[in-house]
Amino acid sequence: MIVGLTGGFGYGKTTVLKLFEKLGAAVLSADAIVHDLLRRETVRDSIVEMFGPDILTGGEIDRKKLSARVFSDEGSRKNLERLLHPLVLETIRRAYRQAAALTPEDKVVMVVEIPLLFEAGFDKEVDAVVAVTADSAAVRMRLRRKGFSDEEAMKRCAAQMPAEEKAARADYVIDNSGALEETERQVRRVWEDLMNKAS
Repeated sequence: MIVGLTGGFGYGKTTVLKLFEKLGAAVLSADAIVHDLLRRETVRDSIVEMFGPDILTGGEIDRKKLSARVFSDEGSRKNLERLLHPLVLETIRRAYRQAAALTPEDKVVMVVEIPLLFEAGFDKEVDAVVAVTADSAAVRMRLRRKGFSDEEAMKRCAAQMPAEEKAARADYVIDNSGALEETERQVRRVWEDLMNKAS
């Protein structure tokens, strides 16, 4: 079973992913996959073709420069997504096959953190969707702590489907506004349900 984990920017998806891993889920992050892809020569060459050589620093894709470009220009973002999304999907499928091959009785549950799950149409590729929500004050505080200005945060949020809509379309919703223990309790409840469905 592949579970897509999604939610708004700064909502704490990575925290929730780690909690699923602690409970025994195989986990994967679309962002980590993208970081690996950016180091792939063919991908790097395609991105340089799109954005020009100034997107490089020391021969590698400069992720800060790339983010600044794609979050201020929708056309550029869509071109980059057309290049990367099929490669991300292929990597997720391969990782799931590998995890399933190692797990007896077909009980593998892989949770994949995919910020743009609905926007990229990846919801059609997963068996269940978990959306992480959080109140705006908690999100703002988290993003400031990570060094994002309110303007940067707004640009990134504008590139995504509204968090309420993601929650409405999800099979499970985890509210990550409060204490970690409360989030953990919700994750455990979802995990138990997923394990029942996978067995």
